[in-house]
Amino acid sequence: MTVIVESKKMKVTSAIRQFAEKQALRISKLGKSVLEIKIHLEKIRKKNMDESSNIVTYLVSTPGKNIVVKSKSADMYKAIIEATSGAVRKLRKISEKRKTIKRSHKKIPLIK
Repeated sequence: MTVIVESKKMKVTSAIRQFAEKQALRISKLGKSVLEIKIHLEKIRKKNMDESSNIVTYLVSTPGKNIVVKSKSADMYKAIIEATSGAVRKLRKISEKRKTIKRSHKKIPLIK
């Protein structure tokens, strides 16, 4: 699994990069086959009453489906945490769906 942390306008410091990679390890702990994780960090200019000035986008590549999760927050670290938990939730939901489909196709033998 590769983790790519990138940003367009802001400079990605080593602290933010390490924190994002540490959060991305939560996804690998699920035991799913994740090929690549791209974390895109974006800082937008604050407007008058806009508190959500940081946007984090997770792009999780799995064999068969790609997952995109976006999160907005005033704090960059909080946005990373929210995006990670959203990606974990979506991956868990997809895997549970696959498990129930596999279980429903099994034939149960009748015991007399």
